[in-house]
Amino acid sequence: MNQNLIPIKTFLGKYYPELALAVTQDKYFEAGIGKFFEQRFHIQDNKPQMVIDPHLSGLIIIVSGNEIHVSKELYDHSNIIITNSSENPDYEYNSSKTLYNPNFFSSLAYLVCQNHTMFEVVGEIEEPIYIKYKSDFEAFYNSVVIFDIAEELNIEIVEEYESRCALNSVTNYFLQQHSKLKLTTFYRNNFSASSFNLRNVIAKESSTYNHILFGRGSATTVDETKLTIHDKAEAELLGCINPGMQEFHNIVGVHPAGSDFKFNLDQRHVLIGTGRTTFTPIIVGKLPDDHTSDVSALVIADVPEDLRVSQTVSFISPIMNRAVLDRFVGVEKFYASKAKFLEF
Repeated sequence: MNQNLIPIKTFLGKYYPELALAVTQDKYFEAGIGKFFEQRFHIQDNKPQMVIDPHLSGLIIIVSGNEIHVSKELYDHSNIIITNSSENPDYEYNSSKTLYNPNFFSSLAYLVCQNHTMFEVVGEIEEPIYIKYKSDFEAFYNSVVIFDIAEELNIEIVEEYESRCALNSVTNYFLQQHSKLKLTTFYRNNFSASSFNLRNVIAKESSTYNHILFGRGSATTVDETKLTIHDKAEAELLGCINPGMQEFHNIVGVHPAGSDFKFNLDQRHVLIGTGRTTFTPIIVGKLPDDHTSDVSALVIADVPEDLRVSQTVSFISPIMNRAVLDRFVGVEKFYASKAKFLEF
């Protein structure tokens, strides 16, 4: 074993006791995050940096902890403003403690990653934005990214998670009034990897948030959403989870900031062999009377062998059929990822 690897418990220092207590919460219990603290990793010690990468084509962001690569096309786009907190002394959240909250495990990213990168979308975008989070072998990478979508814009973003060891991210989505975000997430972690991801969504008045989650399992995967939703806003969360022989844990927290909003959720879990999934809802307040929430599972072992393919396709088709982009330019990566996910 590499002698330079550091136990997470040791690295966290004074923050370890409260994080160790936090992961005993019911929402994290099934994921067994507590065992993560004893594991040893390389922690990034390089200077936080953003690189304009001429080899990237399209509107692409690659996040490797505190190192971020963006395509020249995205960096030069007139309707996208990129700001790094390390370069902006007036940034209101420059203190790592400001947004750290031990009740959300992934918020430890605010302690580890001292560079928060904001992407302000201030005008129409003709292509989807792709953001890929990845970590290397033996490494524990942390990142904080912010998307601020201006009023009345309609934006499409595709998230990709590809962990080879341990990955932790906090992604903040601020939807201003009357804006729309169509978000799609694809997981393709290494089987032995761990990833913990917090998606903090603030949907302002009359905004629309649509999210489709395609979950692949790994040793430990915890995908957590905290949705703060205001009056006249709409949110729809769809999911198709295939853990394979691994694990995938999904947590959805809804924090109403009004009473007149719409909320719908539909998740389909395909369970094969020893694969395991969990879904944990956390409602802080009251959902509207007409909300819909449905979480269902198809256990492949219970289906006759000659019907497994047809029944699986039928089971997940309501989600798969919704997974389309409104744009026609720069969509090849999206549809390739969707096709890859269908390779059960």
